[in-house]
Amino acid sequence: MDRTPIIPAAEARPTIFIYTEEQRGNQLVESPVIGMMSDVSGSDKLIVVQDPHSGLKFIYRIDHESNNLDAAAITEQEDSRFDGKYSVQISATSYRLGTPANALKLLRGKTQWIQDKGAVLSVLLQNAAARKTRFSAVRIERDRLRKVPPGVPVERLPT
Repeated sequence: MDRTPIIPAAEARPTIFIYTEEQRGNQLVESPVIGMMSDVSGSDKLIVVQDPHSGLKFIYRIDHESNNLDAAAITEQEDSRFDGKYSVQISATSYRLGTPANALKLLRGKTQWIQDKGAVLSVLLQNAAARKTRFSAVRIERDRLRKVPPGVPVERLPT
């Protein structure tokens, strides 16, 4: 009889589907949820989601009314720091790094979101210019998509 201890499989990182308008075409892309960030007062809560193609970890503000995720910044924090014990300072404000489970609670059970293209472009430009994590002050205004079009292709993460 095999007496090898049973080791539980590593817990899979939770994912959401983000609708993107990209060069590869409009599609829902499965993306890993890294964690959340909350300021000391708890009034500013954001989620961190990794782009599976570029590896960039976007910090998003959640707009439940329009189903949009508005990119606010890019972070280079290690995934392991999103455990509720660490903090990071961005633009002179301290943010606690929360777990992926807490990030999912902020999303209120929704698994499909729309990435606001204007916000992402602003953050990418800000990041290229600043080379450090800080929130993008300028947002490129454009019409907001409020619903994922039916029949769009879905790109899943490799298993």
